[in-house]
Amino acid sequence: MKKLNKITYFSYVILVILILGFLLTACQKPAVTLTTPESVNGFKLNTFVQIDSYSGIPKKTLNEALNLCDYYENIFSRTKEDSELSRVNSNQTTDISKELYELISAGLEYAALSNGAFDITIGSVSSLWDFTAESPKVPDSGRIAEALTHVDYTRVSVSDNGDGTYSISKPDDVILDLGAVAKGYIADKIKDFLEENGVKHAIINLGGNVLCIGKKTNTDNFGIGVRKPFAANNEVLVALSVDDSSVVSSGNYERYFYADDGTFYHHILNPATGYSYDNDLSDVTILSKDSLTGDCLSTTCFCLGLEDGMKLIESLDGIEAIFVTNEGEIHYSSGAKAYVKS
Repeated sequence: MKKLNKITYFSYVILVILILGFLLTACQKPAVTLTTPESVNGFKLNTFVQIDSYSGIPKKTLNEALNLCDYYENIFSRTKEDSELSRVNSNQTTDISKELYELISAGLEYAALSNGAFDITIGSVSSLWDFTAESPKVPDSGRIAEALTHVDYTRVSVSDNGDGTYSISKPDDVILDLGAVAKGYIADKIKDFLEENGVKHAIINLGGNVLCIGKKTNTDNFGIGVRKPFAANNEVLVALSVDDSSVVSSGNYERYFYADDGTFYHHILNPATGYSYDNDLSDVTILSKDSLTGDCLSTTCFCLGLEDGMKLIESLDGIEAIFVTNEGEIHYSSGAKAYVKS
């Protein structure tokens, strides 16, 4: 067989390397940034949920992400009879999943941070109120007073048993309500799932809980609007520019009603009174890296009120907030205006 000379040999090697390089490049799927997003949506978690992906991934993957809402609702829902939390509240079990352990732990942390102004054991009281009823009514004052005797986050503890199992300890009469924090946890889990499937540009909206993955494009941030409280046409009060961040709002305009005597009641309940908070706040919006932190803090700061809520935000690194009073005054934490679109 004829031997290859040195020049021919090196040419052959270079050709093989080039061919291999082409094959390797062809096997790698380059990241695709879409100008028009692939979207999925549905009514989940008692709200409208939408996921928009600007990365080229199968719609099947987006639907799987959307269906995570159902998975976690079966863990965290207070009102679904067969949910894990319902079984805990009805004292059927003290064994809990890792997910429930993590969310209860977060709720207890922020209850302690607020000295009980926010309290996840409000369930005995919140179960008396139905803000989604066709004709909502104010519960009987005696029933509220009795329910308040079961509200005390310090009587609840959760344990990591160190062997992959988790447990909870609580009095039989304590009812947990995780509605104020669950959507933040779920949004973070949806983000994790999407990133694991190659998504680099997306926005997750769980009805007031917005979480962005990266930027909208390689260069442009996402534009997020903070809704003007009670505006009939979803008017934007503040326009924000964010990337790879969470924006979560809690307000008295989300679920409310007026009683026959004209008194205004909303769904953020005071654990000290059993009635709606009356602290001159209409909305609190939190900007944070993850959505669970934003969800916990938006409710906690609303409960604390403007002065104490702002003090809490200024004591935390990497967190900004926008407070809106009932009179429409806007108060920004020290770094919040950096996110406002000019």
